[in-house]
Amino acid sequence: GILKMRPAALLLALCAPAVALAFMTAVPGASLASLSGSAAISRHTHTVRSLRAAGAAPRLRMAGGPAEATETVAPSALVSLFKEEMADWGLVRWILVNPSGSVLETTAQMGMGTNLFTIPGKGTYCTISTADKLFECHINMDKAKSVVWSQEPAKVGGHMLHVMRVKDEAGAIMLSCMLQYDPAQGAGNYFPGKIAAFERVMGKFNSEMAV
Repeated sequence: GILKMRPAALLLALCAPAVALAFMTAVPGASLASLSGSAAISRHTHTVRSLRAAGAAPRLRMAGGPAEATETVAPSALVSLFKEEMADWGLVRWILVNPSGSVLETTAQMGMGTNLFTIPGKGTYCTISTADKLFECHINMDKAKSVVWSQEPAKVGGHMLHVMRVKDEAGAIMLSCMLQYDPAQGAGNYFPGKIAAFERVMGKFNSEMAV
């Protein structure tokens, strides 16, 4: 069989052992397996470069956190609200009502980090999150059209609520952020200075703001 090989193929077959031996001599601890792995890496690198040259670079994303940003997005009025205007509200209850019948409520301190990013085909999002990522909220900035502030009695208990709501173009509530009362004092008893902080922002924007 080897005598029927073409001259170039025969030369490569005869030289391959010598190349492998030279590699293992020059690199202590190297083996034929590692040489084979290096060749595989080289082929993979060539494939990736070819894909990039063709405009089809692979997109990889680890689980958790926002998708990879595709462009730099300018900060909006809504981002400034969360990052600056409401930073001194302290502990806030975040409420999301799913029309299918569930309600999600959790608490987190205002003044968290914000990050704007774009997901192709879905729009621009703002992520509001703690440094450890144990709390994350993602708001579709293309759908958010207004923010309203309200002070109203609770449906159960009658104590006063202090709520900011993010709404879409149709006026549907996308997200509610409500001052959290002091658990040690009970409903209606808020932490010192937090009602004043809420009213300062509500008064500045006259209870409603377009975003």
